[in-house]
Amino acid sequence: MTEEGLLNSLKKHRPGSLERAIEIYTPYVSVIVYNIIGAAMTKEDVEEAVSDVFIALWRSAHRLDGKKGTLRSYLGAAARSCAVKKLRELRPHDCLDDNTADMCRGTAREIEEREEYETLISLIKTLGEPDSEIFLRHYWYGESTAQIAAVTGVNRSTITTKLQRGRSKLKAIIEKEVRR
Repeated sequence: MTEEGLLNSLKKHRPGSLERAIEIYTPYVSVIVYNIIGAAMTKEDVEEAVSDVFIALWRSAHRLDGKKGTLRSYLGAAARSCAVKKLRELRPHDCLDDNTADMCRGTAREIEEREEYETLISLIKTLGEPDSEIFLRHYWYGESTAQIAAVTGVNRSTITTKLQRGRSKLKAIIEKEVRR
């Protein structure tokens, strides 16, 4: 089943569609959630956040538009959002001992880093499609230009050019922001 077909099945709440999405995307969602909250929370908290992402998918599938983004991109954004929300729920006054207090102080740093991450992602999204997808696939997920070409159907040399131009655009945007 294609991603588009899966999205249509989810929109219609067809039996088995959520299970199929969970089967396909759990590793992807889990990595995102773990990278955000793994050090600050328990394994069960990570699992709960992953479950929350798929519950949100099921509840909001009817509103998803395949023309505005992929199912994978929606799940990635939802995973980041759920994980950051869980981190914000963790308050320093909840800390019971010195080790936990140190972890809570670290959580504030992680939230700052996460906000910087969100800013960077929004800047990358200003590149537009397919450039932002190519940029994320190469620099975020470590995919080679050959792998990206195979998945996107874009010529490999075009991908290299788009990456180079994307770097230049982002550099200009960041330099402009720093000067403000």
